[in-house]
Amino acid sequence: MKRNALLVGGFVVAALVLIVAGLVTLGGSDLFAKRQKAIVYFQGSVRGLYVGAPVSFRGVKIGEVQSIGVEVDPKSLVTLIPVGVTLGSDTLKMGHEKGGSFRNLPDLVQRGLRAKLIIQSVVTGQTGIDLDFKPDTPVVLLGHGATESPEIPAMRDRLDALLDQVSELPLADVVKEVRQTLNSLDATLKVTQQTVALSSKEISATAAQARQTLAVGAKALQDVQVQANATLASVAQLSESSRNVVLQTQPEIQLTLQAARDAAQAAQQAMGNVAEISAVGSPLRADAELAVRDLSLAARSLRSFADQLERQPSTLLFGKKSP
Repeated sequence: MKRNALLVGGFVVAALVLIVAGLVTLGGSDLFAKRQKAIVYFQGSVRGLYVGAPVSFRGVKIGEVQSIGVEVDPKSLVTLIPVGVTLGSDTLKMGHEKGGSFRNLPDLVQRGLRAKLIIQSVVTGQTGIDLDFKPDTPVVLLGHGATESPEIPAMRDRLDALLDQVSELPLADVVKEVRQTLNSLDATLKVTQQTVALSSKEISATAAQARQTLAVGAKALQDVQVQANATLASVAQLSESSRNVVLQTQPEIQLTLQAARDAAQAAQQAMGNVAEISAVGSPLRADAELAVRDLSLAARSLRSFADQLERQPSTLLFGKKSP
């Protein structure tokens, strides 16, 4: 029994040691660090903020959200959302001072410490709180000291104005118009699909006709090629025949050319003889002129005889009468 009790006690002590070690490991120095509580009042929506959301200073985590509440004024129905936060007092340090700088939050608030909502993830829509010094903004405390925790004024971010503008947009009308536009696009796409289908059929028919035309054209080109080949063969044969004829008639052509040259020489010689005969003072020309005179006298005598016969036809029978 004592041995079992010692074993159980040992297990319990070991479990406690493991628990403490786990807390120290997981919590680190924050487990024993001093925490400073504060409160932030928001007038607008804190959509996406949750308990445990990080509180940061220019992106550096210095605490977390501990509580989120809602306070409504029964008369004016003005709604405030108090958000309780805890800050690590040893995180933010002013100069070389020790012990942290969150010990006097009211002084930091007067010097410009402000809080605002920031988006952690656009996908999830979760938000957090970020602190920063904005000395040019006025100090507006909405809690009026209603709580013991010091208040950090909330600064309205540009995102809040954007969200307000978006909330004022006629989203229902926009969605309706978008839906109508989508329906119109759907109808247009259907008409386009039908047009494309008809066009594809016409294109297919045109392509078939084009293929048929190309086939006919190819056949015609083949026929033309065959005829051209036959014509070229005929031309080649004619050329060969012409060459053979020229070769065969070449001797005769040479004889003809020789005869033509001889005839030209003879004609040239005859012209020379004619020129010699017709030269002034040549015997042949004198004889020719004498012969021409004789012929002229003879012709005159014949003309005279003919005139006499015409006047006296009996002269041929009885002779010329003397005067």
